[in-house]
Amino acid sequence: MLSSKNDIVSEAWNTTTTTTQTQTPHRPSLIHPTFYWSYNCQVLFSGWPGSNRGMYALALIFVFFLAFLAEWLARCSDAASTVKPGADKLAKVAFRTAMYAVKSGFSYLVILAVVSFNGGVFIAAIFGHALGFAVFRGRAFRNMGGRVDG
Repeated sequence: MLSSKNDIVSEAWNTTTTTTQTQTPHRPSLIHPTFYWSYNCQVLFSGWPGSNRGMYALALIFVFFLAFLAEWLARCSDAASTVKPGADKLAKVAFRTAMYAVKSGFSYLVILAVVSFNGGVFIAAIFGHALGFAVFRGRAFRNMGGRVDG
């Protein structure tokens, strides 16, 4: 008798009845309101990386390189202002705008990955940005030309 009562409560929890929709089951959510440390997560795409540890490692490497490439593109768009001083202004502005758009797209993908609230993804993004900044825009490369932040 007790198990049937639990089944009814469970069934009531997993279904919804509204005027437009009846008997829609609730799906378990992979979205967490706080950081968590697990390889079973969802990053950027539905079902990816899933519960496979190798795919989780690939997801961390992917996020790391997205952040690293965002810093490289920021450096390229900064350096694009000094390339070919006699070039057409419209072409130079169009090129810098395209570089900025691609960099922004990579940055937004990193943000979306971090919104998964997975601690490993967050750390991979931070390290990717930090290493990218150190390599491409840090003080160690001041004599390379162009603008240097920091």
